[in-house]
Amino acid sequence: MVNQTRINLSLNLFSFSKLLTLNYSIVEKIMFPIYPDLNKKHILITGGSNGIGEALTRTFAEQVSQVTILDLDHNKGLKIAKDCESLGCKVNVYPVDLTNTSELQNALKKIRKETPTVDVLINNAGYDPRYQLLEMSETEWNHLFQLNVVHYFITCRELLPDMIQAGGGSIIMTSSHVFWIAKPDMIAYNTTKAAVIGLVRSLATAAGKHNIRVNAVAPGWIMTERQLEQWVTPEAKQKTVHELQSIPIELTPNELMGTYLFLASESSRAITRQTIVVDGGYAQS
Repeated sequence: MVNQTRINLSLNLFSFSKLLTLNYSIVEKIMFPIYPDLNKKHILITGGSNGIGEALTRTFAEQVSQVTILDLDHNKGLKIAKDCESLGCKVNVYPVDLTNTSELQNALKKIRKETPTVDVLINNAGYDPRYQLLEMSETEWNHLFQLNVVHYFITCRELLPDMIQAGGGSIIMTSSHVFWIAKPDMIAYNTTKAAVIGLVRSLATAAGKHNIRVNAVAPGWIMTERQLEQWVTPEAKQKTVHELQSIPIELTPNELMGTYLFLASESSRAITRQTIVVDGGYAQS
């Protein structure tokens, strides 16, 4: 009898452990609430095919929003769009070089003709190169600003009139906690992300009377595929998670999604001109 009890207990523990393992992805998904007001809303995401952008595309698809992504990685975007069909969400993919202003303007013009007014604009695409001091060319400096700042301005300028006519909307821009940390090998990147915060604050003041909210999300060191391939070392990750962050967790794109969803929804209707830092308590402002 005792042996049978031990066997049953072992089987139950094994089954429970297996259940936890199998449902880990499900637990990750249900941590985000469903916002009814985002259903069928048109969400435009720049850089929506990879990293944080891919997580945004998939997350808003789960809200059954209508999603448009602008990204050079067209094939990856199409794959994501195919995956999202099962959720009842249509994802429109536009291959665009976001550093080419005329190409971006043409794409936005086409989007305005083919799809409803953009209700939520998420300017997300960016790059974070490292340089010693200011050892970069003027061309490299300007190209980084073109991607990290100028395309944010262009999308806002082109889409704001429709938002105003529709009676409101939400604009969310991706900045970075590096603005507060001021890493010495990221001077150019830090400058672009400071510019984004300035754009958010001034645009929020100007657009508020039209019921348009403008906010920023400032992620910490998010473990995207690109970061893992280019910059992350075991030593750097260990120090960041266990010494520099207040909360010792590895930050993945999913850690950001709740903040973006909240700022996109009408639950944040009284929040504008803010930058929300999501970095486990690393940055000390």
